[in-house]
Amino acid sequence: MKRRFTSQIFGGLILIGIGAMFLLRQLGYTDFSLGYLISNYWPVILILMGMKRLLGTGDEHQKGGSSPIGGFFFLAIGVFFLGRNLDWFDISAGDFFKMFIPIMLIGGGLYVIFKPRGSVPPVPPSPPSPPDYFPPGKSSLDVEPPKPLDSTLDEQFEQKFGKPSGGQDWNINLQKDEEEDEDGTGAFKSTAESRWQEKQERHERRRQERHERHARRHGEWHEEFHETESNNKESTNRSAFIGDVHMGREHFQLKNTNVSQFIGDTVLDLTNAQIAYGETKINISAFIGDIKVYIPNDMDLGISVNSSSFIGDMEVLDQSRSGFMSSVQCKTPYYKEAGKKVRINVSAFIGDIKVKTVG
Repeated sequence: MKRRFTSQIFGGLILIGIGAMFLLRQLGYTDFSLGYLISNYWPVILILMGMKRLLGTGDEHQKGGSSPIGGFFFLAIGVFFLGRNLDWFDISAGDFFKMFIPIMLIGGGLYVIFKPRGSVPPVPPSPPSPPDYFPPGKSSLDVEPPKPLDSTLDEQFEQKFGKPSGGQDWNINLQKDEEEDEDGTGAFKSTAESRWQEKQERHERRRQERHERHARRHGEWHEEFHETESNNKESTNRSAFIGDVHMGREHFQLKNTNVSQFIGDTVLDLTNAQIAYGETKINISAFIGDIKVYIPNDMDLGISVNSSSFIGDMEVLDQSRSGFMSSVQCKTPYYKEAGKKVRINVSAFIGDIKVKTVG
């Protein structure tokens, strides 16, 4: 009942507030932009959701419902994004969640220790026992089973009408028919198998001929391709669960690189890297943390970046994004004509992404 009353209050207040704003705008007392309100005050929805869950937890505890941790989560997220939109404070999403997640874990542990115990449901009554007294009489168990028949239906038919004339043994004819069917099926199977084998052989010969013609025409290209492929097989793999990853403090040879991070910042400095000709791929992924990639300003270097983030800000070359579920795809001019190419794929669940040129 309390939860329903709380939902009614919040729903009514939201409708009253929206109606009052539009009424004041129509009367000329205020002038606001709907796009500005939505883009800056959308975190108020998260704050209201958190307050609703916090105020409705009392009745839920009595019924064994959810904990107030969800309410604190929505309330904190809403206050954080509202403060950033209104310039109350300047904290990156990565720094905020680095502090917020441990606090939530501590709060969850305290709640598990001190949470109120729910009432034990009453035990349902046991079903009544069957009566010990049965009325006199013959029960269904005392009934005699039916007697078997004296003869089968075939015997009764022969006794009444006599045996059929002709004396043909139908079993012998049935066996002959089965043998003929088996011989015909076997012959059919052998013919089908031989045709299928011939088709397979023709197909294999044609495939070999096409492969030989292709090899004669593109023999040199295949050799170069296999050489470059064998050279590019080497890659650098880095992974960390908790902690920062910093690559590029000293001079190094850049290879195909894969970096995965759970909680922590990732920094990749390519200004000290020796980049080989051709295309080099770099994959960086993080769950919580900021990702920074520094690229040298080289005319012969082409950069292609594909970045995505669920919550956080992004600054990729000359483009920037912020908010929820943002993504950026860009590349430097004349990327295809560049001798050295670096393709960077960056993804983060919660955190900021920066990819910029230096020098």
